[in-house]
Amino acid sequence: MREIIRHIDEVKRRVGMIKGQVMTFEINRGRNKFVKFDGYVQDAYPAIFTIRCLSEGEDELQSYSYNDILTRNVKINKK
Repeated sequence: MREIIRHIDEVKRRVGMIKGQVMTFEINRGRNKFVKFDGYVQDAYPAIFTIRCLSEGEDELQSYSYNDILTRNVKINKK
């Protein structure tokens, strides 16, 4: 997902397309703290989507809004 997306409907469509595929996620936690991990989109709901983290020893489920992608707080790249 490299090109800039300006509409939330397009973000929802693209997140739905990568559901179940292992991707690399980069999350902005604020104050120059970034977390990078591999995982996959487990579910895509109308207002949020959930990411299953595949870190060693962890099986964590995180949820984000589609607006987080528009504001670049969540970046999704192919593995």
